[in-house]
Amino acid sequence: CSMNENNLKIKVNELRNEGYGYKKIASELSMTVSKARYMCMKTLDADMLIGNCENCGLKIKSIVGKKRKRFCSDKCRYEWWNQKHREEKHHGTI
Repeated sequence: CSMNENNLKIKVNELRNEGYGYKKIASELSMTVSKARYMCMKTLDADMLIGNCENCGLKIKSIVGKKRKRFCSDKCRYEWWNQKHREEKHHGTI
């Protein structure tokens, strides 16, 4: 990979924030899974752990080493999927 160390850290953080796992990051950036995991842990920032629910906007905190949480509860996840996302998905096919 021709990226310097800082650009690599930034790209790893961007992919991680998008919800990519270590394997996907590794394949996207042509590195080993262990290197991707190491880069994620090395560049971990407390701000990355805090986000907002995509359905209700409630502030949520993700767990270190796990995929970033998108929803505060199963109820919000179901509502988002069954109402908002389904309408967007089927809107283009009608």
